[in-house]
Amino acid sequence: MTDRTNLSRRTALRTAGALGIASIVGSSAVGAQSEPTASEGVDQYIGVVDRIVDGRHVVILLEEDNRVVDQLVVDVDEFEEIAERDVLLVVVENGALCSYRHLPEKPESTGRP
Repeated sequence: MTDRTNLSRRTALRTAGALGIASIVGSSAVGAQSEPTASEGVDQYIGVVDRIVDGRHVVILLEEDNRVVDQLVVDVDEFEEIAERDVLLVVVENGALCSYRHLPEKPESTGRP
């Protein structure tokens, strides 16, 4: 998992809880969740990099049930590697990117059963 290097311990623990580490490690299909998780204001989505603007800003489309529900604009320096059409599992806390993980492909269904 790629994380920002300046995360506090509290943020890292919140992120680990939000990602549901145990369920992600054992699952090959990851579903998006927009309902509040263990920490209020923390949401998890499937994100698709829509575009990189002027080499400085990354526009990520956030999806729920295979529909775009929001977008997030993040400074390109927040990522080690990023390209248009990358698929990410993102954790958003209070409207800001908290952490992300690259996925090899977009899950067929991002909804929950």
